[in-house]
Amino acid sequence: MQEKILLYSIRVQKDEKAFERLISQHTVALRRFLAMRLPRHEDAEDAFSTILLRTWNYLKSSEVESVSGLIFTIARGVIAEFYRKKKFDTVPIEGHEDSLVNSEKELEVRIDVELLREQVSQMDDDQQLIFQLRFLDGLTIKEVAKRVQKSESATRMSAHRLLKKIRAEIQKKYDQPRAN
Repeated sequence: MQEKILLYSIRVQKDEKAFERLISQHTVALRRFLAMRLPRHEDAEDAFSTILLRTWNYLKSSEVESVSGLIFTIARGVIAEFYRKKKFDTVPIEGHEDSLVNSEKELEVRIDVELLREQVSQMDDDQQLIFQLRFLDGLTIKEVAKRVQKSESATRMSAHRLLKKIRAEIQKKYDQPRAN
């Protein structure tokens, strides 16, 4: 109900404070979403600003059912534009190339994170969003379903299949003999 009041204030009164309150509910998830998909922190910040501007322009002139759905739809478009413009040949590893591994445990954690990133990068946009919202942001199935605009049962099944697929792929990587 509070969201509908804020949306009304934005659309009718062009209330910037209402927009700030509305966006603050989605900021953490949106920043994480961008950080996982863009190569540098600066790129994620630029994309974040663009998304806020486009969301503001849309909300002040149109009615919206799901704010989070709108925000993440705009975000996917901004990310697609970024990669169309940049046409990266390679994506830099965020500052890890010069760092020394202090322990075997730290190396294992890094390998696990890279394996997870590899698996997530192979998912389509909807799967990545479900994975992020459910397993990184810790949202309930109901909240995820609302944001991705799918039924709860379809969202639950997608999350289950994603987790099962990731586990199988990571297990397969660990079971492969390692070359010395």
